[in-house]
Amino acid sequence: MNYRSLISLPLVFLLTLPAIASDSDLQQRFQGTIDDFLVANPEVPGVVVHFICPTQELDWTAVAGTSEVDNPDRILGPGQTFRIASNTKTYVAASVMRLVELGKLDLDDSLADRLSPIYCEKLYADGYDLKSMTISQLLSHTSGMFEHPADPRYAEAIMANPQRVWTRDEQLDLCLEWGDPVGKPGELFKYSDTGYLLLGSIVEDITGQSLGRAVHSLLDYEKLGLDATWWEIDEKQPSTSGPRAHQYYFKHDTTDWDCSLDLFGGGGLLTDAYDLAWFLRKLVMGEVLAEPSSTTAMMERGTLPYRLGIMRVEMGERLAWGHTGFWNTFAFHLPELDLTIAGSILNYDSERGQDLADKLVSDYLKSE
Repeated sequence: MNYRSLISLPLVFLLTLPAIASDSDLQQRFQGTIDDFLVANPEVPGVVVHFICPTQELDWTAVAGTSEVDNPDRILGPGQTFRIASNTKTYVAASVMRLVELGKLDLDDSLADRLSPIYCEKLYADGYDLKSMTISQLLSHTSGMFEHPADPRYAEAIMANPQRVWTRDEQLDLCLEWGDPVGKPGELFKYSDTGYLLLGSIVEDITGQSLGRAVHSLLDYEKLGLDATWWEIDEKQPSTSGPRAHQYYFKHDTTDWDCSLDLFGGGGLLTDAYDLAWFLRKLVMGEVLAEPSSTTAMMERGTLPYRLGIMRVEMGERLAWGHTGFWNTFAFHLPELDLTIAGSILNYDSERGQDLADKLVSDYLKSE
């Protein structure tokens, strides 16, 4: 059953729908694993996961728990939205690939030729070899960029003032103040939010649009059916999207934390589990980018376990493509099983989403 068709129903009715959409053994097994997860992680108010598997006639959202810690009556609904944090990187990477397809960018372009003069000046002064650093390396976290969130002082600053409004320039300056290049360009994999911050600025410079609007346009949300996906600040919440669920960092409700703490390319998107699953599935299956070679490049360039904005991992000894996000969001597609799993665990301080996805894959394999 597809819950998206119910999004226009009154919210009170929507939030009282039963969690299990049918009596299938597979759905009951999935639901049981999610229910068990909540019992084992009492700090988590709720979990929402969307499953797509045409061979099982499955296009269904499982939910458990509540959308707020202090409001046990606020039952979590299947269409509720959430910040996806670093899952945003896959959308940004796909947008960069669209610019490549349009002839406006090349994966081997050097950052010296693509970054603004002021950014080049700052990065050169900190020892970065911009002429040897490429777009592809930023996408695959192999450019040698330090990342500002890696320094504990960034989390301390956020906790001290969660409503602080950050700018891209401020975050880049912190990166340069707190750290140095972590390696030579192409030498090693080192995850860097700051690298995607730079990619965001490049996308804006090329398109002349704010990043959120550029990603929306380049990926064509309407064509993809992404009716509940939007970029905070840059875009208005779609009328077709559900209410936001509350997401927690340990005991802290982060719902009103200013989104600029993770807005400029490393994060920035909100969506629901349905959209998150379908976007990843369509991307991996070659339905987002215009050229098959573009999808292939995203999956082949880079190093294990990370390629161009997408992770290559194993689940149940099967290949899985996807990404995770800081706020405990996740999305994975397993081509061999034709299975896509995506969702959100509403507390950072719990078992990780990738581990839950792995358990759900095991549930699926038991049904074979």
